[in-house]
Amino acid sequence: KESLETDIRQRIEMTRMFEPDECRGLADPEKYTNRAEIDLELFDDKIADLKPEYHIEKCRTLENLAYSHTEIPIFDVRASSSHSIYTDMLATSNGFFGKERYSFYDQSISIVLNNGDKKPSHGCNSSVHHLTDIVSEEELANKASKYASYKLHTKKLASGKRTAIMDRDVATYFLYKYLIPLSGMSLVNSQSYFLNKIGKKLGSDSFTLMDMPHIIRGSNSCLFDAEGMSTHDATIFENGVLKQYYLDTYSARKLKLEPTHGYNTNLVLKPGLRSLDAMIADVKDGIYIISFLGGSQDNTSGDFSFGISGVAIQDGKLTQNVAEMNITGNFLDIWNRLVEVGNDPRLDFSLRIPSLRFDDVSFSGI
Repeated sequence: KESLETDIRQRIEMTRMFEPDECRGLADPEKYTNRAEIDLELFDDKIADLKPEYHIEKCRTLENLAYSHTEIPIFDVRASSSHSIYTDMLATSNGFFGKERYSFYDQSISIVLNNGDKKPSHGCNSSVHHLTDIVSEEELANKASKYASYKLHTKKLASGKRTAIMDRDVATYFLYKYLIPLSGMSLVNSQSYFLNKIGKKLGSDSFTLMDMPHIIRGSNSCLFDAEGMSTHDATIFENGVLKQYYLDTYSARKLKLEPTHGYNTNLVLKPGLRSLDAMIADVKDGIYIISFLGGSQDNTSGDFSFGISGVAIQDGKLTQNVAEMNITGNFLDIWNRLVEVGNDPRLDFSLRIPSLRFDDVSFSGI
């Protein structure tokens, strides 16, 4: 208790050293009202009771399952199993108090392969609030081995425009990168290609994205945000039209707009009807992207370039493994090239994004 009091006192003194700023302050108490009264089921007693021996056994199981894939030249396997529990408490001097208990269980595996002088790898993980929701060890090991095999004997393809099919994990990362400049401080600093774009069509009709903080057992579910503002479902994009920024109290006051909340909770992209396999079967000339390998983006202009690995698609069939190629373009353009959303979002992640198809995408190779 004494160390906590000292810490709080020091933080208050540090805050008093800030330059005066009329936009800095607590949220309007009106934003604390209408908090949903539901149990989000974010805490699992079974996770809280886990012992080290449980995690050791899970790691051994993951490792053994990976090594059972003798069809690939495995150099190394790295497995992890862990859990955490904590209580989030928030109180403000203008009337807010709230708390929530969380538990997390996480499993991951990474397979490293022998491929001449290269050591390609691929990893998979699953993280959940409840132990019964975890992806099985067998499924994780099978997926990691399958995707690692796509990184063997790779070649570059000729540069040009092709269809891009993004695996759901890649699509999740790609969307996350696109949404970075939706944050309030990016907008305040004029470092955002979303500035003054509310109501503008920035994507195809297939692009409808919801922020849904009240999904039961959702990875980022919450009843209130870091300022105490009550959370509610929100439409971020509707049929490609931008509807909302992520604004905390400070950035909203700077921009003379209403605050929403300062970060995303659970993002849900409206799914389509078809599977990944069905989407691939329709592609005449394209690349199925399974991972990004570094890259860059300009949050002001929207230009991007990411290294990719994956598999070439010819006449609906997966053919040659490819790597050392880049996908390039502009975020404000490529989301208008979204022609199909799959039906396979991950349910054990905060971004529930299915596999995606983009047409006429620029790839640089040889």
